[in-house]
Amino acid sequence: MKTALRLVLNAFAWFLAMPALFVSAAALDHHRIVSISKNIVPMTAAVLSLWAGVIYWRCVPSTSSGWRRAGYLAAFLAAMLLLGWAAMWATFVVMLAIYGA
Repeated sequence: MKTALRLVLNAFAWFLAMPALFVSAAALDHHRIVSISKNIVPMTAAVLSLWAGVIYWRCVPSTSSGWRRAGYLAAFLAAMLLLGWAAMWATFVVMLAIYGA
């Protein structure tokens, strides 16, 4: 598998993880199996941040130039910021569709 395809697939899985984590945590909390609703945001942020670091480390190609590597990091951070923003809205829409207003 090419590096670019691996990067795109990992970023897409990262995007889908936020709604999945919030829906599963809400279901656990709703059925009173585990009460994690107070800590779900920091836990999700930590998991997604670590996962983004692993994606960068594994999928972004290394270069001999420090400037090019810094450019890759800036582009990666900007893309992940936009994906995170979109995932937040996707999570809002999914939770609204499931649990209503």
